[in-house]
Amino acid sequence: MDIAITDAELEVMRLLWRERRALTIAELRGSLEQSKGWNKSTIHTLVSRLREKGVITRLDRYGAAQYLPLVTQEDYMLAEEKTVLEKFGSAKNLAIAMVRNGHLTDGDIDELRAYFTMGGG
Repeated sequence: MDIAITDAELEVMRLLWRERRALTIAELRGSLEQSKGWNKSTIHTLVSRLREKGVITRLDRYGAAQYLPLVTQEDYMLAEEKTVLEKFGSAKNLAIAMVRNGHLTDGDIDELRAYFTMGGG
C-alpha cells in the first residue's frame, strides 16, 4: 500500500488517530490552530487533500461534517517502513546510518540488543 502524505497532512492524521473517533472540522481546527498555528484555510486544504488521496472520509452526522481516517496508523507506519528500507537497502544499513548520525543513543542500542537477544519479545 502506497500512502504518500506530507508532513503537514500527517499532523491531521495523527490527531484523528489519537482521538479514535470522527472529528468535525471545528474540532480539527481547534486543535491544529492551537498546536500548529495554522489558519482555517490551511486546515481545510489539508483535509481536502487527505480526502482526495483516500486516506480520510467525510461523514455527515447530526448536520455536521465529520472526518474519519480510512488508513490505520499501523498501516501507515508499515508503508513508511517499507519506503525507508527501500531507500537504505536494508534494515542493517538504516541502523548503521542512525548510529553514525547519533540518532540512536547507547541506551537505545542496549535496548535493541536485549530485544534481539531475548528473541524479539
